[in-house]
Amino acid sequence: MMYIHYCRHCQHIHILNGHKLYCPRCCGHLTELKTPYIKYVNMDRDARKALCARCKDPEQLLLLTASPKKTYDYAKWLQLSMSNVENYHPGNYTAYSH
Repeated sequence: MMYIHYCRHCQHIHILNGHKLYCPRCCGHLTELKTPYIKYVNMDRDARKALCARCKDPEQLLLLTASPKKTYDYAKWLQLSMSNVENYHPGNYTAYSH
């Protein structure tokens, strides 16, 4: 999936696939924005410039920032669901009962 990111260091908006952490332009830290990809690509030039200007303000950037993805919680859920499989053996990838 495509996500909208903002780099505070180079003050540039990037459209990147996945949840990236570092800017491809300057290697600074990225901030993922709440703005969906389809909404961003349908914005006109003035709206995009206004969004970039809002991102330059730290208070506005906090409002525009998406919540971080909880990959740890998903991994923990996946481990719990695998431990509940009947006849599950950690050494095997498949758990079939014959």
